[in-house]
Amino acid sequence: MAKYLKDFPSGPLDEYRRKASFDWKKLKLYLYSEDILEHQYNVYKELQQYPIFLHESQQMTSLDEQRKLAAKQMIYLNKLESLTDANIFSNPQLPIINIKILIHLNPSTAVKRSISFGMFPSVIQSLGTDRHNSYLAGSFTGDILGAYCLTEFGHGSNAKSIQTVATYDRNTKEFILNSPSFEAAKCWAGNLGQTATHAVVYAQLITPDGVNHSLHPFLVKVRDPETYLPYPGVIVGDMGEKIGLNGVDNGFVMFNNYRIPRSQLLNRTADVAEDGTYLTRLKDPSKRYGASLGALSVGRVMIVGICAAYAVQALTIALRYAAVRKQFGPEGDDEISILEYQSHQHRLIPYLSVAYVLDLFSNYLGTVQIQVLIEAMSGDSNAADLGLELHAISSSSKPLAGWLVRDAVQECRESCAGHGYLKAAGLGDIRNNNDANCTYEGENHILIQQTSNWLLKFWPLILKGEKIKFPLKSVDFLTDAQQILKTKFSFNSFEDVMQPKNIIHMYQWLVCFLLKASYEKYETLANVKKLDSFWAKNESQVFYLKNLAIVYIQHFIIQRIYLTALAAQDITIKNILTKILSLYGVWTLEKYLTIFYQGDYASDSRLINFIQEAILTLCKDLKDDTVALVDVIAPPDFLLKSVLGQSDGMVYKHLQNAMFETPGAMSRTNWWKDIRNWKSKL
Repeated sequence: MAKYLKDFPSGPLDEYRRKASFDWKKLKLYLYSEDILEHQYNVYKELQQYPIFLHESQQMTSLDEQRKLAAKQMIYLNKLESLTDANIFSNPQLPIINIKILIHLNPSTAVKRSISFGMFPSVIQSLGTDRHNSYLAGSFTGDILGAYCLTEFGHGSNAKSIQTVATYDRNTKEFILNSPSFEAAKCWAGNLGQTATHAVVYAQLITPDGVNHSLHPFLVKVRDPETYLPYPGVIVGDMGEKIGLNGVDNGFVMFNNYRIPRSQLLNRTADVAEDGTYLTRLKDPSKRYGASLGALSVGRVMIVGICAAYAVQALTIALRYAAVRKQFGPEGDDEISILEYQSHQHRLIPYLSVAYVLDLFSNYLGTVQIQVLIEAMSGDSNAADLGLELHAISSSSKPLAGWLVRDAVQECRESCAGHGYLKAAGLGDIRNNNDANCTYEGENHILIQQTSNWLLKFWPLILKGEKIKFPLKSVDFLTDAQQILKTKFSFNSFEDVMQPKNIIHMYQWLVCFLLKASYEKYETLANVKKLDSFWAKNESQVFYLKNLAIVYIQHFIIQRIYLTALAAQDITIKNILTKILSLYGVWTLEKYLTIFYQGDYASDSRLINFIQEAILTLCKDLKDDTVALVDVIAPPDFLLKSVLGQSDGMVYKHLQNAMFETPGAMSRTNWWKDIRNWKSKL
């Protein structure tokens, strides 16, 4: 294990590393296992053998340079023997672990690779049949670079209203693709702007009898792989510069009477015979629609891992900087580290708990995703319930992760003050790149409604006394909902409040209360005010259904991480994980204090006082452990790429190098005469 867990270089961070209450190497080994550590070590070692992966992408300003670098890195990654998902069935965490490594390497490269070698072939595999095997093989080898085209300029979340049409011509046995207007142009498709030769395109399938059979996926050639020019009838282009992820060539495409063979319909759930007859094994259109968009669930699970990677990166930078940076102190004494200040602890340490919780939960979620795949392939009777539950979990954990990390990165940026605003600090890029997680693969406020809609169905079952049981046990406690709602706040100290089992109980009360309140609100709007289901749900979102979905996923996340803490044999590891989880729990509960009083769970000020005291106490208790906690989850320096967060803690040395080595920093500008003679120019 020694070669996988090397000591950090001595420097200004030594003081805090010596204060740690646990052995960081033991914690890392407990959380990630020797197999994962060996895998990470091998990938890091291979990456450093190729200069293309050591490129300082932060210093690049040209959009074309960023696109070229990400495309080349994507191709070069295929040379890495260690970076493979081949062993996912024996070690199902590998896909999530790999995406986190690549996010730290170059987020644009990670996204491009996950589309070309992940999402694109997985859609062909899950929605296609044997007739598409050659495309599947080509996508795995990189001979075919693909894109996923669902969203249009006019419609995104409301995919059922997409306007691209595929009309079957039985005379030529072809589909004719058309984009009726610019609003129907496919957009935001990663890789489509410059690199993709093929795309999975979703279109309304229309048979010769004029019937629209709704949305179906087609495998479409958009560019000649030899010349990279679009085929006649295809208008394809790049969407230009974005806020972040500029190495990803997001593109748009329009079709004008573009003909494709009948065989290009991905036909696992539905097909069109040569004579134009529509054939399907799923008679229910909603099930057919759900099956065709199933690949999006995989993407949402991966995004939770991506958010975790950004959180880890940002907290590593901000906390190492906080430990080294000294400002002010008691009169007559030396300056002290800004990490010693209560306000700074409160700003950052709860977000360190977010980084840990999301990192561990995303690894778990990735494992469940593989389990769903295995059970679906084997025809396991458990697969349907497991798939439904995972859909609810991914549809709420993806928004929660995006929002938490959005706020975490911003707090990290601000906590580093002016130096955090430097591009060389790395925090601005992390913030801009993470921003996409709040909107792609489902805009968060819309996506989370899929979870609340699922939960809403349980209250009538609760009233009937039915038992609620699902494979992952995320809602099993709802069987006892009416009993849980009778409980009242009865803890006598903040130490009681911050016990994970008590935090879990309080979250269970929140879920039950908000489920009951949301259902009653919906029923009142539907039955008393006579609103239809659409408007009743719309009018129940802000203080009811959205909060319901969030507290549901918070409860499940805490429940899962508590099992990890309980399983630790080493008492120092158990203690530190319990503190991290407790801080995450009470810090997130603080946002729902008004609901506890609204629901008569608490009546005096003790709950507020205990929650606040628990947060501050845990922040202070964890303060001396923060550098060691960061060391456990931090990427290596060559991937962190921050002058403020290197593992040696030599912040000012790295800042000086950044200042002195910036091209042209101390040179006279070539337009200096314009400044000197500015008056004569007026």
